[in-house]
Amino acid sequence: MTRPDKREASQIRALNCALGQLNRADGSAQFSAGNTSVICGIYGPVDVKLYDEKLDRAHIEVKFRPDVGVPMTKDRWNDSVIRSTFEREILGQMHPRTLIQINVQVRQNDGSVDAAAINAVTLALVDSGVPLRSMVAAATCAVYANGDIVIDPTQEEISKAQSTHTFGFSSQQTDGPAYVDSRGDFTMDQYNSCYDMCATATERIFAFMRSAIESKVSKESLNRA
Repeated sequence: MTRPDKREASQIRALNCALGQLNRADGSAQFSAGNTSVICGIYGPVDVKLYDEKLDRAHIEVKFRPDVGVPMTKDRWNDSVIRSTFEREILGQMHPRTLIQINVQVRQNDGSVDAAAINAVTLALVDSGVPLRSMVAAATCAVYANGDIVIDPTQEEISKAQSTHTFGFSSQQTDGPAYVDSRGDFTMDQYNSCYDMCATATERIFAFMRSAIESKVSKESLNRA
């Protein structure tokens, strides 16, 4: 099929990121895929309110804000799934009785925003120095009624899709995805095809993340020299 932006079905959009842009945050990252852009700020570990205190690990709090308007039910759902995904990856036991706050702000939503948010959170956590078990990268697929499947769909493509599937993978995980969100009508074969396409796409995203992190570390080393 011919896509609106002329990409191949298995081709993701151009990736961009900027680390450390938020001066008041302990770490931050803006992640963009095409015209979809999400910025994330990490605050902590800091003192936690008594009712949120956990004796054996850090309390993880996520606030997800859309690009337009006030947070709705879908955004509260994003709060929950991002928290559950990264609670498994953050080594919270190294900072017991503290708070790690993850603030996610959608700057522009042109499709696949959930995957972009997960990628932004990963980069911001690395930038903050919060200890991680592994990184997480995510990608989205859209399935059409004729059976065509495309990776990293735009908002226009999502509006015409029969189902969408977002998978997040850990850089060190071998027993399945770290995050799954499938919506709409689909067959098991379509689900498996989307899984494979997203897994392949996240390999490129992981490579992009590592390059961005290495570039920042290199610049900081030169500045200190």
